[in-house]
Amino acid sequence: MTDVEEQLRRQDIEPMTSTPKEFAAFLRADIRKLNPAGLVPVLIDGGSVLTESRIISEYLEDAYPQPRLSPEGAYARARMRLWTRYADEVAAEAVKLPSFVKNIQPELQRMPRAEALAAIERIPEARVRARWRKAATGGISADDLKPSIARLTEMVERMDRALQDAPWLAGDEYSLADIDIAPFVQRLVRIDLFGLVAARPRVNDWYARMTSRPAYASAMPPSGSEGGQAAAA
Repeated sequence: MTDVEEQLRRQDIEPMTSTPKEFAAFLRADIRKLNPAGLVPVLIDGGSVLTESRIISEYLEDAYPQPRLSPEGAYARARMRLWTRYADEVAAEAVKLPSFVKNIQPELQRMPRAEALAAIERIPEARVRARWRKAATGGISADDLKPSIARLTEMVERMDRALQDAPWLAGDEYSLADIDIAPFVQRLVRIDLFGLVAARPRVNDWYARMTSRPAYASAMPPSGSEGGQAAAA
């Protein structure tokens, strides 16, 4: 699930999703035509194309303001923006490598070596290409994952502090702050790190309330799938 998928469904817009086989979006010519970086999500609205999760979320809030997903108060809106920036710049980066090891590395290592390396050479970004090459050859180690796990731990601790005084991350109202961070908490389930949440009752309660929302449930990818997310980017 992506934050954009949940927001689309929350605003009664049906997103187009990819199948698990299309998970490596940057290997798809149709995706690269829309976004040269080859990354999803990509939003097409009335012929206009937008990329980047945070930008798409803000656009949807402006273009489809009902239901409202930004708090009314200026301070709460500022807190919301801090969380959406944090999700984009910290949480998204932290979750990439563990997700990659869980979902992509085993598949790469099952492929014939020459076929895998040929596909990897089509990846536009050198940093991403290097990670895929390492996974296909030597593999990503537990030590490689330690910085990511430390940042994910910090993410959950930050959430716990925010939830001490309010039910939602930006305050009393459910907002883009919660929508944007939810995919990374959900990903902890899929990379066997949900203990970080389970150990913190406030965050665990927040996650239970998030997962009970109809928009969240409809955006959730099938069990055993990452839907179409580009977590390996």
